[in-house]
Amino acid sequence: MKTQGRRRAPRLAASLGAGLFGGAAAGWLMPVLAPYRHRLGLLLALGMVAAGLGLVPPYLSKLVIDQGLVAGDVQALVRWSAMLFAIGLAAVGMGALNNILHMRASVRMLADLRRVLLDALIARPSHWFGGQRAGELLARIDGDAGEVQQFAFNAVLGGLSAVVRLVGGTVMLMVLNWKLGLLAAMLAPVELLFLAWARPRTERLAGETRTARGHLTAGLAEALHGLPALQISGGTGWARSRSLSDQSELNDRQITQQKWGEFTRAVPQILSALLRAGVFVAGGVMVIRGDWPLGSLIAFIAYMGFMVGPMQSLLGLWHAQARAKVALGRLDMLMAMPARPKAAEVPEGFDLQLENLRFGRDPSRPSGPISGHVPEGTKLALTGPSGSGKTSLLMLLLGRERPLSGHIRLAGLAPDRIAPDALARRIAFVTQRPFTVRASLRDNLFLPRDTPDNAVWEVLDVLDLSTRFRAAEGLDTVLGENGLTLSGGERQRICLARALLRPFDVLILDEALSEVDTETVTRIMAFIDREYPDRTRIVVSHGRLQAFGDFDVTLDLGCPAQ
Repeated sequence: MKTQGRRRAPRLAASLGAGLFGGAAAGWLMPVLAPYRHRLGLLLALGMVAAGLGLVPPYLSKLVIDQGLVAGDVQALVRWSAMLFAIGLAAVGMGALNNILHMRASVRMLADLRRVLLDALIARPSHWFGGQRAGELLARIDGDAGEVQQFAFNAVLGGLSAVVRLVGGTVMLMVLNWKLGLLAAMLAPVELLFLAWARPRTERLAGETRTARGHLTAGLAEALHGLPALQISGGTGWARSRSLSDQSELNDRQITQQKWGEFTRAVPQILSALLRAGVFVAGGVMVIRGDWPLGSLIAFIAYMGFMVGPMQSLLGLWHAQARAKVALGRLDMLMAMPARPKAAEVPEGFDLQLENLRFGRDPSRPSGPISGHVPEGTKLALTGPSGSGKTSLLMLLLGRERPLSGHIRLAGLAPDRIAPDALARRIAFVTQRPFTVRASLRDNLFLPRDTPDNAVWEVLDVLDLSTRFRAAEGLDTVLGENGLTLSGGERQRICLARALLRPFDVLILDEALSEVDTETVTRIMAFIDREYPDRTRIVVSHGRLQAFGDFDVTLDLGCPAQ
């Protein structure tokens, strides 16, 4: 029986996830939420207890009025008032505890969701980012992830708590006066029909607003990243105009969405107000005639709030699901990964084998065919005119692309068959466009904290960087965003230091020293050849190839018959 229960629980969770989020999204989202099921269970229990406590005060208020005030019984008045205070105090404490636990679980769940999305982006091939806008991706990881997480949390906690209050409130209405209770219950199907009619537009407006926000964020990110270039080229006016246009578009979408949201909230509230007025009139007449105690009427009105409020909350969650599905659809694009062969660890040895290899991003104009063998420890010059496929060949080597035909093998394996982490540990890749972040020099080298400082300074000395940073704050010197506080050559040499300070079997320099003077390039490459003679070194350079010293092999992609 226990085994059947364990099997039934995942199936139930999967069905619930598919119903709330859709089958495709639930496939990757539910594993993110699964570790929080125990915390959600605790919060759910606390929420249900709090909801149950909330049902008590209206009835105690009835007893205070009917058995205390109206009956003129001071002892009853004090007794029921004291109980009312105690229940209220317990509800306050329960609510505070629930809110604290809710926040702790909520922020951790959101962090895990963003981690999963970031991992999916990291696994994307580099050419995929060419068709994306960084700001748009940021809007999805930030805003869309927050929308999904908030709904995922509130749908479980808020929904079930609302059910408890709705059922409890409805039962108490029937206990106090079943005829008026049936009248109040008629409100539910009317509101349901209205919100069912309104839901499609809610979903459409949410999608338009999300898209507009993504455009604005993407445009601002591009403008800020390229602001120095825009200032020099006179493009700041254009960037400003585009940002204002994107902001205006977002404003229009947000205002339209807000108006529609107010309308969809106002209609149920008006219907509730009409119902409450009707109950006041009908119940008031009964009180005046002496057919119904005053306390019962007041309690009935209070319990109507327990029925109407939760009912509107549940219907509101239904509309929130429409917005969450829009956000999930945008996140699905990040999570929909192309199938990859099963990854394997890299065996010992790291020779490169090319067999009748054709490659490139445009199948109508492939590079190749290329055949050849590059033993481990070879110093290889990769040459060829612009557009000949040098970068594409490097992407094949890194497992980021696949060949159009033929084979490329590292240590006997296709690179895309090798686990990405394992490949990253074996290949050090330094590009022409250096990447730095606003952080200390130590952090920009991506080193473990236990890396000895003397090992770092030895490499910085070789790269002519030590004087520059010793005169500042050493390894704690903070680099500006995008390396704006550095020269182009300094940025390139920092990225080379980053590569040399980690273990590697293959070092790829893709125009990595294009902004460094010839004499320094010669000296740096001589050091690399001397210290790493048994490692494969691949150099890509459009000019000054002689500055890198002698090569064992030259692979010229301008002459494909290799």
